[in-house]
Amino acid sequence: MYEAYLNSFEDYGPKTLDEVRKYLDRTKKSREIFETVSEYIPYGVNSNQRFYPPYPIYMKRARGSSVWDVDDNLYIDFNMGYGALIVGHAHPKINEALHKQLEEGILYTFPYYLLEELTELITDILDIDMFRFSNSGSEAVMFAIRLARAFTGRDIIIKVEGSYHGTYDNVLFSIWPFRGLAGPRKMPVSVLETMGVPDAMEELVRIVPFNDVNPLVDILEEEGDDVAAIIVEPVMMNAGIIKPENGYLKSLRKLAYEYDVVLIFDEVKTALRAGLTTASQIYGVDPDIITVAKAIGGGAVVSLVGGIEEIMSLVGPTESIRIQGVVHAGTYNANPLSLRALYVTLTEILTEDSYRKMLDMNRKLLDGYTHLLREYDIPGYVEEFGVSGSLIFSDKKVKNFRDLMNLPFDLWYPLYYSMLNRGVIPMATGPEEMWTLSVQHTIEDIEKYLEALSDSFNVISEAKRYIEEW
Repeated sequence: MYEAYLNSFEDYGPKTLDEVRKYLDRTKKSREIFETVSEYIPYGVNSNQRFYPPYPIYMKRARGSSVWDVDDNLYIDFNMGYGALIVGHAHPKINEALHKQLEEGILYTFPYYLLEELTELITDILDIDMFRFSNSGSEAVMFAIRLARAFTGRDIIIKVEGSYHGTYDNVLFSIWPFRGLAGPRKMPVSVLETMGVPDAMEELVRIVPFNDVNPLVDILEEEGDDVAAIIVEPVMMNAGIIKPENGYLKSLRKLAYEYDVVLIFDEVKTALRAGLTTASQIYGVDPDIITVAKAIGGGAVVSLVGGIEEIMSLVGPTESIRIQGVVHAGTYNANPLSLRALYVTLTEILTEDSYRKMLDMNRKLLDGYTHLLREYDIPGYVEEFGVSGSLIFSDKKVKNFRDLMNLPFDLWYPLYYSMLNRGVIPMATGPEEMWTLSVQHTIEDIEKYLEALSDSFNVISEAKRYIEEW
């Protein structure tokens, strides 16, 4: 099995083949665990994104900017929980707070007293009127769409091609569609990403490209009376990093007002990424609803939906004896352990000074990438948003998903294996993913990253020549 996988890289050149062989040699215990657990857990993981061939690394502990796998290999981690761990691993202040909370209980299913302090803190940071806590980004998106439909009395959702909004049935369309099914660039069609979603759901979803409002205008002119919401990442963070062009987000805001459609900004990845703020505030556009998760909890299980009072006040009971307002519930919502971690994250760890240091380090990393891309004559550039960044193998600026889907993703595999073999997790798993810095990363970590990157680009440079000969 593994020999066949190794042989599949023969066309990448001897250097890539050697890196894959090294990966297999230095992760033997991970392989053993994978072979055992995959008999009971599909692909040996509990989130599809965590699997990559031939098997993922299984970790046993983490601290600061580093993680250790079961083979005792140390890695400097620039995945950081897909961007959730801007505080880093096992931050002493969070550890202290959680140890205290363990003594006081981790689940009450009664409101937690810390909510009194958190309400003003969160509404100020996120610039929202009201909010509700949930547990994950997927839950937050589900609730946001339910709110939008309740508020408008309509059903259709418009989402951006290439954007990921979690695993809710309504948004599992056109995340990474097969090119032959995706339709025209200017008017993408809804492509279902999974089995198990009713065909009828497709009738409630419309797909538009990022950074182009004209297709959106066409849909709204034809079906605006049936559209409940436009959901968008203000900065695309699941297709590399793609920033909005000047005026794009403001045009969305204007159109949403014009057609009485709810504008939802999915800020699961963008909130707190560039400071104690949101992309909404950075770009000067006010959505009706915002979804937030990942970085806000310091690694704890927490998300929230917030927005204008007119919409958020629909939550809860009504005068009707037949039906509630918008239902929102969850046993683990706003549990004490998560809220304690969130509170410490926002009040003690993510300070202006910590962001300044992280942004400076990210600039050093970005500059290093740019220099090495030129040195090894690899077509590509790096894009950043706050303390995160992504490598895009393109000479031209990527403006939307269609630009991205034509790029040479084969180069990602020699990069990833080479970096892992040198003790660096360079980014989250996948060529469309990003890296994230934390408050616990150091300049020395950046220097080690760039040293490993230079070696890895040497491998990629050879692989590029072989791939071009295919």
